[in-house]
Amino acid sequence: MTLVVIYGAPAVGKLTTALALADLTGFRVFHNHLTWDLVKDVFDFPTPPFGRLAETIRLATFEAAARENLPGLLFTLVYACPEDDQFVQRMLDTVERRGGEVAFVRLTCDTSTNEQRVRAEDRGQFGKVTTVDALPWVLARWNCAEAIPFRPSLDRQLGAGRGRRGAPDRTHFRLPIGVKDPRPG
Repeated sequence: MTLVVIYGAPAVGKLTTALALADLTGFRVFHNHLTWDLVKDVFDFPTPPFGRLAETIRLATFEAAARENLPGLLFTLVYACPEDDQFVQRMLDTVERRGGEVAFVRLTCDTSTNEQRVRAEDRGQFGKVTTVDALPWVLARWNCAEAIPFRPSLDRQLGAGRGRRGAPDRTHFRLPIGVKDPRPG
């Protein structure tokens, strides 16, 4: 299995990119807010019980996808440096233990684009940051501008004029672009 981790600050286009890449590859999308919203209904964020339950669900999903030989999974993440380093390492261990590979894509965008995207109407369907006022606090508090330090990432900057449906370069990850369902028969 190939796990493609698309990460970056809130409202840079992680889910948009994941959905575009899913259209091109047939990989499934397991985005951050599937677990975040579920766990937020049980525990407050940020608390240790929230973090433990979210991580347990995510790692169990990666383990099951790798065990069942899913060709690929696209995961979105707001990477908080250095708080998320142990989770990222456990994610790598979980997938690689089953013979899979993990590829990292770091998305960024300019401030103007970020402020425009954070106000997008579709962000309200999940528990996402939705105001320009909240964005600077989140970016500073969680150190969202940093790259994952112990593995290389494909860096892509999205911005005005680049379109809403940008996808990472397929040659970087040897992805099956153009194949709707890469699973055998």
